[in-house]
Parts: sequence; structure tokens; C-alpha cells
Amino acid sequence: MINDGGASRRHVLQMGAGALIWATLGGRATRCTAGEAAASRASYGFFSVKEGNLLAEFAEALVPGAAAAGCDHFVDYHVTVAPSESLLSLRFFDVAPPYGDFYRAGLSSLARIAGNLSGAERWERVMEALAQPTLPGWQGPPPGLFYAVVRSDAIDSVYGTVEGFARLGVPYLPHIPPYKPW
Repeated sequence: MINDGGASRRHVLQMGAGALIWATLGGRATRCTAGEAAASRASYGFFSVKEGNLLAEFAEALVPGAAAAGCDHFVDYHVTVAPSESLLSLRFFDVAPPYGDFYRAGLSSLARIAGNLSGAERWERVMEALAQPTLPGWQGPPPGLFYAVVRSDAIDSVYGTVEGFARLGVPYLPHIPPYKPW
């Protein structure tokens, strides 16, 4: 449910991990879920449209459902917050901030290796390239690390919510419920 701010604590806790982000919809900053931002085609705060769309496509190729879950908007939002508040998995890979630089360099290299192909063929080619020990022309972060980070963010977007747990048939039983959106 898109909301202009006043989300109740109960609503936030029911929504789960990474639930609320700020997104720009119709020129106005709005508090919503990453999935709602994706469905509403919200503008990006950090990424260009091209970068955001490429991230959404790559995340979807890695984890089906990631584009609809708003993985691109989740990452876009979390590269702009203080590193200590970021929910990006990159934070736990011991990569120094700013995190946006990591994603932007990785997406730039990803665009080069993806070329002008489209659809399944494009992502099959990308996955084959990323599996190689060396990747000529790659100028971003280590390709294996970029793959692992984006895959982890995509998994968090799809399954790191109360709804994601439900899809897996696993009860969402946090030991300590979050005191704010996380």
C-alpha cells in the first residue's frame, strides 16, 4: 500500500525486511515498498533509467520475481542512505562505501558484456562470461563478487519479506522484530 509517510508500526512490522523505501512517484517523494515503486515505474534517485533497467533485468535473470519485487528500486534507495543503515548485502562483503560506485561500475561492465543481445540469449551469454576465471573488457568490481552481490540483493528482494517467507511456506518468526523498516 503506497503511503505518504505515516505507516503504523504494526504495518511496517507486517511488511518485513527492506519493506519501505522513499521513491519519487509523479514528482513527489512517497514512502512505499520496492515492489510498489517498480509497479508504479517510479523514477530512480541514484541510477539512470538505463542502469536501473539493466539491474532489474539482471536481477530477474538471477532470481525470477526480482524485477516485480523491485530489486532495482531496493538497491537504488539503499545506495543513497548512510552505509550503517544500508540493507545491501554488499555491506557484508567488506566493500568500502560509497556503494553506488560499486554498482555503477559493475553495471557499466555488465552492459558491455551483454552487448546488443536480448532475452534469454543475452543472459545465458552473461552467465557464461561471469563463470569464467577472467573476463576480458570487464573494468568494474570483480565479476564473481558483482554476481554474488546482485544475486543476494535479488534474493533479499524476493524472499526477504513476510510475503517471500509465505511463498516458501516458512513462517515469518523474527526473534526480535525490527523497530523500524529494514
